Amino acid sequence: MNKKFLSALPLQGLRLTTLLMLMLGLILGVGDSPSIAAGELVKSTTYLVATDSPNNGLQMLKPPVTGLVSTLYDEVNDLPAERIRWSTYWQLCWQPYPKAQKYELQTVTMEGKSPKLKSISDRCLRMQAASNENKKSQGLLNRELILLMHTVQLGYRVRAVLDDNRVSEWSEVMVVGATTSPQLQKTPDS
Repeated sequence: MNKKFLSALPLQGLRLTTLLMLMLGLILGVGDSPSIAAGELVKSTTYLVATDSPNNGLQMLKPPVTGLVSTLYDEVNDLPAERIRWSTYWQLCWQPYPKAQKYELQTVTMEGKSPKLKSISDRCLRMQAASNENKKSQGLLNRELILLMHTVQLGYRVRAVLDDNRVSEWSEVMVVGATTSPQLQKTPDS
């Protein structure tokens, strides 16, 4: 065999894998959800359309929302015939912001920042990040691949909403599927 072909094979394989992952993300991302299973929010939300333009009448306050912590939780249900149905939930929580009446979350994707904001009163966002049904012996089949797809294409940032058209600066972007702590918990404590 040609040595040039063999030396290029790993690079071509990496390129092909990356291309296939992007194509899969685009195919499965069609619809209301920007990615595979991440469209399902566990808590109900209100959607607002807003922009960060200086003329929108909002007074931006420092500092931004801080103390962001993201975790993953697995739920596994046994099914007949040695099968399981599983879901992995991603949860993002943050420290309370002084005098905040609610919080707004903005979706950030590879294409940019969404003009639609999610308004919530809680300090946590919880959403399904991956799910599957498969043989029990296969464990959480393709879980890591699905989570990896989210980390390259979907994130959220948070700001506090106060009275009199005042909002905090945006927090840093946290990507769906990534965690701020290495421990994986089986069920949420809250």
